Amino acid sequence: MLPREAGISSVAELGKIVRAVRKESGLTQRDAAALCNVSLPFLNGLEQGKATAQVGKVLAVCSRFGIELRLRLPGETE
Repeated sequence: MLPREAGISSVAELGKIVRAVRKESGLTQRDAAALCNVSLPFLNGLEQGKATAQVGKVLAVCSRFGIELRLRLPGETE
């Protein structure tokens, strides 16, 4: 079971979480890509931790300013 909150400091960590949540949801990459309206290669690359211009830049800027990114995963209550 995934922790309901996770710190993210790299695209690779984000990819691992995306993959785990997708699998926990019972979706194939193809189904998840369609659901998210992204291409299969994009989702595959994200799950493998390959930086996209947008995500890579966001993480770099946040890291540079000491901003810690957090995800609130499905199922977490406040």
